[in-house]
Amino acid sequence: MWSLQFIFLRVAVPFFGTPAVAEARALFGALFLLPWVIWVARQPIRARENWRDHAEVAVINNVAPFICFAWAATVLPASYLAVINGMVPLWTAVMAAVLLKEPLGARRIGGFFLGIVGVALIVNLGPVELNRWTIVGTAVAILGAFFWGWAGVMIKQRAERIPAMGLAAGSIAFSALIMSPLWLAAPPPTTWTIGPLLGLLGVGLICSGLAYLPFFTLIRDIGPSRTLTVGLAVPVLGVLWGWLFLDEAVTLTMLLGMGLVIGALVLVQRR
Repeated sequence: MWSLQFIFLRVAVPFFGTPAVAEARALFGALFLLPWVIWVARQPIRARENWRDHAEVAVINNVAPFICFAWAATVLPASYLAVINGMVPLWTAVMAAVLLKEPLGARRIGGFFLGIVGVALIVNLGPVELNRWTIVGTAVAILGAFFWGWAGVMIKQRAERIPAMGLAAGSIAFSALIMSPLWLAAPPPTTWTIGPLLGLLGVGLICSGLAYLPFFTLIRDIGPSRTLTVGLAVPVLGVLWGWLFLDEAVTLTMLLGMGLVIGALVLVQRR
């Protein structure tokens, strides 16, 4: 589900723009999660009692990375974004060392820098022309990955006192509320077409609604570092979807860079 988000972004962002896509992602995610948590899972959200926790998770896990990756999708192909997303577990290891006092060690530090080298190789020698916008887009996407890495640790800390799915629903509802003014940048509904609209629905309902059900629960149960081993699959699947659905080029350099990122993840996640 997470590997598909970059396909949806590349389809939706050129039409709706970065602000509207970031807000719609949170809004559609909330429209799925709130009824599910209240009527199916029957978990309390405790929005008034724990509003600060919901708001903090909203900003770090949703608002900031949603905006970062939506903007990066204006200048980078889906395959690049998927590989950069592979840095999320690397950032998680760094933030877990800082906030949870987990040992970082030489292996994890080496894995982090190996991941940076993999991303740099793709951006520098990949099929997309290297210019200031691809460099800025890469930096913004790496920043988005940093926020998601930080968010994994934050969710672990908050899920000890708030039901996991209640935190997922409450935080994304706060995100939709915080970013609601961004809807003003959306094109008028009379101009909407089916392709971008499906991309908008996909990134909200699937990647930020349905995907949050296992994500928050797993972080609570097994911790952020182990949960985010899913990062091993995202670069591979993301490159595959970009080639299959958007006809994006896949070069030997890209595969080499992707291999370095995956190797970095293996180093970081080894027990």
